[in-house]
Amino acid sequence: MICLLLSACGDGDRARKVVEPTAYSLDSAGIATTLHSFFKWYGETGEQLITRIDFVNTKGPHPLLDEALLTNYLAEFTKSGTVNAKFVENETKFYRACAELWKNENSDEMFSGFDLDHYYCQQDGDVTEFLKAPVSAKISGDFATVQLLLDPNGPNGGPRSFEMNKENGKWLISKLGCDTGIEVK
Repeated sequence: MICLLLSACGDGDRARKVVEPTAYSLDSAGIATTLHSFFKWYGETGEQLITRIDFVNTKGPHPLLDEALLTNYLAEFTKSGTVNAKFVENETKFYRACAELWKNENSDEMFSGFDLDHYYCQQDGDVTEFLKAPVSAKISGDFATVQLLLDPNGPNGGPRSFEMNKENGKWLISKLGCDTGIEVK
């Protein structure tokens, strides 16, 4: 009887050991938190920004980019606390590339860059999956290539890619991996 009691106590001591999180696991958790927070913000606030896109002037025959208004638009993303200056730079490059295509497109028709939601990278789907999908990250110092592992058989069509940077201890989105077919230089 005493032998069983000692054996049980010994197992209990082993079970009490605390496993300290590794830097990688902390970074992975931070990356996932940032991505999920971005899509939470975007679902609550960012989607409404789409209805306020005023940085495209459609009064003439071809859409024109107003960079000052684009800067104001992208500043709203910065306020989310989930993106960095590189994100704004990449988005500015994207819309400049769109503007080059617009020179041959009509203002009264669907024009390049707006045929799908650039942030969800789709037209329709289940946006709730973006709030909880697991994340896979390849971390190298303060840089990470990340996949939000959306179900490939689900309504969203599979993973989405991102680039992220760690700044002041927090992971921030620097680039979307949405392939819109628009070549960005």
